[in-house]
Amino acid sequence: MQMDAQGLKFGKEFDGAFICWLLEHVPEPERVLMEARRVLKPGSSIYITEVMNFSFFLDPYSPNIWKYWMAFNDYQYENAGDPFIGAKLGNLLSKVGFQDIQTKVRTWHYDNRTPEERRTTILFWKDPMLSGSGQLLKENVITEEIVKNCKKEFDRVASDPNAVFYYSFMQAEAKAF
Repeated sequence: MQMDAQGLKFGKEFDGAFICWLLEHVPEPERVLMEARRVLKPGSSIYITEVMNFSFFLDPYSPNIWKYWMAFNDYQYENAGDPFIGAKLGNLLSKVGFQDIQTKVRTWHYDNRTPEERRTTILFWKDPMLSGSGQLLKENVITEEIVKNCKKEFDRVASDPNAVFYYSFMQAEAKAF
């Protein structure tokens, strides 16, 4: 069913909830979490995976990817999103009344010990990262040249035998009572 996550049309009827890569896009993530708690049966768990975009690292240095990534995060933050929300999940869950809160940092770290995983991950990230380029271009936050060079840098880094890819994200689990 499709509906507003801040106003679900359910009662206390669910045994669990899963939220993934959503809260970063919501102006008031507390409202989404309050709704999730409201529709969960007592003792039910919520599981959340969220971004910590400050952790993104790619080597060799790629100035256009870096410019793009900073502009992307600034734009999201300035438009009521939160590209750093993963690190805040413990506070948010506590604030809205969840209990038994556990958070774990998960990391993707690929270097020349895992060359195929590294290459696959870098090339995978190219599309989701650049998926916001249309809006950023429309708002004059970045230039066509940055996007063009960003694509080239992704391909160059993916082929570099000593490249490093690093990104951490947060996973949280809590109970509703």
